[in-house]
Amino acid sequence: MKEGIDSTASSSVWNRYRAAKQTAFGIPEESEAAQTLEELEAAIAEAAASSGLPEIGLPPRAGVHTVKRRQLSRWYYLALVLLFSGLVIGLFWWGREHHNG
Repeated sequence: MKEGIDSTASSSVWNRYRAAKQTAFGIPEESEAAQTLEELEAAIAEAAASSGLPEIGLPPRAGVHTVKRRQLSRWYYLALVLLFSGLVIGLFWWGREHHNG
């Protein structure tokens, strides 16, 4: 008996969830025909025009948030060169001290 009530309640909740999602996101009903690419582009352009956004959209992310990759890679390679140079100098010094006896 309880299982019948739970399945009815969950079905009702699921139906309300689907209806709310379709309303919120403007998802077309299953009975509506699929739009062509041109129709979708026209609808997007119309929505953008009505909201005041230019049709070109937002600027590229790299333009808004500059990447410091060049600066970081420069420091990284400089650190590698310094470490390698220190290793070479240290090995020469160690060799002269311990094997020139």
